[in-house]
Parts: sequence; structure tokens; C-alpha cells
Amino acid sequence: MEVVHLTERNQEAVVEKAASILRRGGVVAVPTDTVYGLAADALREVAVQKVFRSKRRAHTKAVPVFVRDIAMAREYAYVEARLSRLLEKFWPGQTTVVLRKKDAMPDLVTGGTPTVGLRVPDHPFLSWLLAAYPNPLTATSANLSGSEPASSAVDVQQTFRDHIPRPDLIVDGGRVLT
Repeated sequence: MEVVHLTERNQEAVVEKAASILRRGGVVAVPTDTVYGLAADALREVAVQKVFRSKRRAHTKAVPVFVRDIAMAREYAYVEARLSRLLEKFWPGQTTVVLRKKDAMPDLVTGGTPTVGLRVPDHPFLSWLLAAYPNPLTATSANLSGSEPASSAVDVQQTFRDHIPRPDLIVDGGRVLT
């Protein structure tokens, strides 16, 4: 597992590196506004499958999804105008909203349910990554299913060091405090 330390000077390079891995169907462990998460292209089955295998997560359990804004949320779920006004107050932030999904959101991500959990994260790195990457990203915690979520890059390394598959890249943005 490659670890890259995020700084103000290298943020563009780290975003490009992460986006390149995502384009190839890889998984990137990233700091979020809550915990470290496993980001993969939510529209690429091979990438989402890797997240499920890494976490040892049942395929019947949905994974939340990061989107860049309300406009992107509308591409993958039904968002009424009344709800849009409310979302403007909560997004970006730690609020995940469960909405009726559109066909563009794969059933694998939603565990076969007709709904999807969407969130616009309030973390600078994820904002840059979502601005640079065209598709929504998985937003599940970087841990084995049922275990405590990781709050640092070291936690992610320790969790996945003996597991295959592992995240292809860990973005070390420091300790996440929720």
C-alpha cells in the first residue's frame, strides 16, 4: 500500500494521483470530515467489488456515495426542489440523505435496494477530488465490516496490512477528529 502525505504544496499532485487510480478501477483510502473512507468509482463494478472484498462486506449491504454537489445528486437520485433547498443548508457536511435512486446508480452500490445514501463531504481534499473526477465515489468507512472506523492513515495501514485486496493508495491527511 502506497501512502502519500497530503500537504498544501502537493494537493494537486495527490488529487491527480488518486484520480488516476480511480480511473483504473482502484481504491483510495481518504480522509473525510468524519473518518477515513474507501473511495472508489461508484459506477465501476470492478472498483465497488474491490471495496466489498477489502472490507469483507456483504453485497446486500449498501454503501454510501459521495457526490460533488446537488446537481450531481440529481443525476443519480430523485431530488425534489423542496428537498434541494433543505440540502443547501446541510451540504457540504456530515449529513447523508437516503433518496430513491435512478437507474444510473448501480444496484451493487445500493445492495439491490431502490434507494441510495448520498452526501457532499465537507473536507478540502474530497472537494478537490470530486471536482477533478467525473463520477460519484463510494463513501464507506476504511475498516473491516463491523470494526471501528479508521481515524488516521496509520489505522488504515494496520487494518489492511494482512488483507487482500488492500487500498491502492492511502492519502494521509492527518488524524480525523469527529
